[in-house]
Amino acid sequence: MLEALLGAGTIGRVFRARHVDGSVAALKVLHPHLVENEDARARFLREARALSNVQHRSIGRIIGAFEESGSSFLALELYEGVSLRGVLDARFKLSPQAAIPLLRELVEALGALHEAGWIHRDLKPENVMVLDPDAAAPRNVRLLDFGLARPMVFATGDVRTAAGMFVGSLAYAAPEQILGDAITPATDWWSLGIVAFEMLAGHRPFQGSSRPAMARNLLREAPPALDVDRKLALWVEALLAKDAHQRPASFRDVLAGLNAAV
Repeated sequence: MLEALLGAGTIGRVFRARHVDGSVAALKVLHPHLVENEDARARFLREARALSNVQHRSIGRIIGAFEESGSSFLALELYEGVSLRGVLDARFKLSPQAAIPLLRELVEALGALHEAGWIHRDLKPENVMVLDPDAAAPRNVRLLDFGLARPMVFATGDVRTAAGMFVGSLAYAAPEQILGDAITPATDWWSLGIVAFEMLAGHRPFQGSSRPAMARNLLREAPPALDVDRKLALWVEALLAKDAHQRPASFRDVLAGLNAAV
């Protein structure tokens, strides 16, 4: 039974649902007008596959996937909390002491995803649930929304639909995604760098009055200096290297750099 609408995205809506046994879950339902859309259905399938292939405390857990009456459904563990976007809207920005533990959780979640052979491709504050948002240092996160995830063996930079429409989040997309080049785990580290900068500064490093202007700035401009400890600023700067090969090579490198900044 559907109890409440929790949110909606480009390809579906998420409801709080109760099973006949009394358990509750987040039920993701494909929008009716997309039932015959192959791209949308493929994204649903990829999300189910990605979540089935990785288990980590900071990654949202899938309960099951099924089709009924011609539509597609994902049953996901229901989390009570606030998105990282909600945390930033309420606090504007976080101190390094508050941000670093949360960033560490995200690094470990992405590391588990990469070790399972997947790249998220759409990390942004809206896709991070914070289960303890009111703590002095918000913590206990869940990485969500794997609709754009790709297995590494098939990963390309193209995040467009069959009709050629860009479907990712441009403000958090890495240069190689915008240019249509091959992607690697370093693509997720770029997105983490944007998220980290926004958490620490209260705004994203690359702005633009239009999507083309934002893309140009992202591809050409250096990020502004962060007013934080030099080691932490250099860690973020390394994640935001335009050349993916210049970013940290593995989550262990990313984690070591973050720990050194404490």
